[in-house]
Amino acid sequence: MTTPRESGSKVTPAHLILREVWSTGDVALIDDLLTDDHVHHEPLLPEPLEGREPLKEWIETVREGAPDLTKTVGETYVDGDAVIVTYTATATHEGDILGIAPTGRSIEVDGVYVHQVEDGKLAETTDSWDAFGLFAQLGAFPEVR
Repeated sequence: MTTPRESGSKVTPAHLILREVWSTGDVALIDDLLTDDHVHHEPLLPEPLEGREPLKEWIETVREGAPDLTKTVGETYVDGDAVIVTYTATATHEGDILGIAPTGRSIEVDGVYVHQVEDGKLAETTDSWDAFGLFAQLGAFPEVR
């Protein structure tokens, strides 16, 4: 059975990855929140990120382009070992993002994290968010291949 929970009802690794890691840039927390063999699926990357270090690098890269990035937790749903968390990301485009020069524009996109949890740590994550909305707000679309 799927159980909805309010965003503040419990702080879990699924919440901390958004609130503390993405929103503050404290990638050292990843070592406590993720399994050694964590796999992260990201819509803008051609291959999943396998392990902790590649995710740390990705977060640092994104935050270079949007240093004030904040991901606000919305709703949380738990079903067995699956945790789904909705979020809204806000930021200012102050640096290069995927080859797009800084625009200074404020951006806001919605997303959903789907996590598989093992022994209290995140083992696999799919981050599904509005990439086209991001590009529209920046006034640039990447070349489609």
